[in-house]
Amino acid sequence: MQNKITLKLMPLFFFIIFLGCAANTTPPVVDKNVIKTASKEFHRFDFKENQPVNTKEFVKKVDNFTVIFDPSASMTETYTPSNDCIACHTDHQHPEYAENHAVKHGGLEFADEDKRQYAMECNRCHQNLLYSKFKFAKELTKGFNQAIPDLDFTGTIRTFGYPVYTNFEYGLKENDNTKFLNYNKNEYAHAIDKILDADGVSPLAPTLKATGKDWYNHKGKIAVIIISDGKDMGEKEVLTAQDLKAKYEEDICIYTILIGKDPSGKKVMDRIAMSGQCGLAINGDDLLDKEKMVQFVHEIFLTRVQPDSDGDGVTDDRDDCPGTKPGLKVDENGCWDLVLQADVLFDFDKHILKPEGITALEQVVALLKRHSFLDLHISGHTDNFGSMKYNIKLSRQRAQTGFDYLKKRGIDSGRLSISWHSFSIPISTNDNPAGRALNRRLEFKFKKRQE
Repeated sequence: MQNKITLKLMPLFFFIIFLGCAANTTPPVVDKNVIKTASKEFHRFDFKENQPVNTKEFVKKVDNFTVIFDPSASMTETYTPSNDCIACHTDHQHPEYAENHAVKHGGLEFADEDKRQYAMECNRCHQNLLYSKFKFAKELTKGFNQAIPDLDFTGTIRTFGYPVYTNFEYGLKENDNTKFLNYNKNEYAHAIDKILDADGVSPLAPTLKATGKDWYNHKGKIAVIIISDGKDMGEKEVLTAQDLKAKYEEDICIYTILIGKDPSGKKVMDRIAMSGQCGLAINGDDLLDKEKMVQFVHEIFLTRVQPDSDGDGVTDDRDDCPGTKPGLKVDENGCWDLVLQADVLFDFDKHILKPEGITALEQVVALLKRHSFLDLHISGHTDNFGSMKYNIKLSRQRAQTGFDYLKKRGIDSGRLSISWHSFSIPISTNDNPAGRALNRRLEFKFKKRQE
């Protein structure tokens, strides 16, 4: 039994001795299990191991996204890592650091005493220094795709530079280029693989314009992710990004992933991201760290579930009328969407309030007094019985009656406004009594006052 324990502890014994003898430059011999475990931790490209980010306690932040991928000629240049990576790899010139690093991160070189073989294995392990920017960007994009959460999105890919100024690589239905495909992770990865060559100039500006047109008739929030070295770009691209933001306003955010470390490219990519006002700029090297990749994907696609304290279906962060009573119909801002039938408020062809009408308007008074930050617009509507001129007069009188009653009950007239529309905005048919009854109405639109 003792011999067995001794045998099991021997590899650990030699490992500890090695760590204590940093001056010894002979490649160490380490247990193969240590090698296998440690080698998994090294920052080689293992994006296929990326998993979709966890969506627990999160909901979709966007509905649609476009990856704009740069396969222009400058992307054929040798990939140059960021300064942090360069500092790390420069440290490998020192034997003590190199050996300790090798012990920590693993590699087949541990069992070989040939220094040249040791160096070759290290170089092979650190193959990302030999990548072109194009190849690095493709691997990074595939890893990004793997990390996108498993939710219902519409996703597209656009490229620029080769073979045409801008090309649509993925997202449209094959036999109908007016309809988008639902995002599919495997199909998206295949589309990335099909981007085979890098050549040509860098027409990012026309590509941003084309992206704006892509989503013109599509509803929902949009994320644009630009993956590029930023070379041969400048003010034109920044201004086009600003135009894109102006077109979609709060419905679009722009994110940039810089490939390499070209200073002018970084400056342009940073400014493009700033144009989106809600995105961010990051270096592709940072996304080699899986935790940072997860954080980046979270930032683009997810947001925390927001509470809905009054249960009206509008979350607190968007609710202009908190505390709405349960069961009331609300608009997109969480405010009471009130429509009162004229037959409840007035007798036929009259504009004097009935008792039932006063009871109904008292609810409006209570709401306006409880929420002093709300303004109210009242609009009067009729059916098509009678002439347009007559119904204009009647709809105006009824709207004015509502205004006057609220003012009489202490509501500041500066918070109130009215309009009248006769039978020009029906909500039902005027061909039968039931439809005409629905069209005779007062609508009450509450809105948070703009300071």
